[in-house]
Amino acid sequence: MGTMFMLLPHEQEDDSLVPIVVFKDQPIAYHAFLISIMLSFTGAYNSLLIQHRPRAERFCRVYAMTSMISALAVLLYATVHWSFRYRPHLAEHEIRIWKEKCTPLYW
Repeated sequence: MGTMFMLLPHEQEDDSLVPIVVFKDQPIAYHAFLISIMLSFTGAYNSLLIQHRPRAERFCRVYAMTSMISALAVLLYATVHWSFRYRPHLAEHEIRIWKEKCTPLYW
C-alpha cells in the first residue's frame, strides 16, 4: 500500500509529499494513514512471530486489527472529504471536455 501511494502524483505540503488524489490539502490525514498502516503491519508480523504465547499473540492480533480499522477510517474520511470538496470541479472539467468533443465546428 505504501509503495502504491508513492506512485501517485504528489504535491509539496508542509515540507512533505502528499498524494493529490485523495489526500489533497490533508497532510495530517495522510501521515495518520501511513502510521496506522505501519502499526498494522507491525502487529500482524509480531502475531506471526509469537506463536507460543497465546496472550501476547492475541494482543498483537487485536493491535493489528485496531490499527487496520483506524487506517480504513482515515482513508474513508479523506475520500469523503475529497469527494465533497473537489467533485464539482471535476464535473465542470468533464462537461467542458464533453462540450469540446461534441460541439461541431462551423467555419
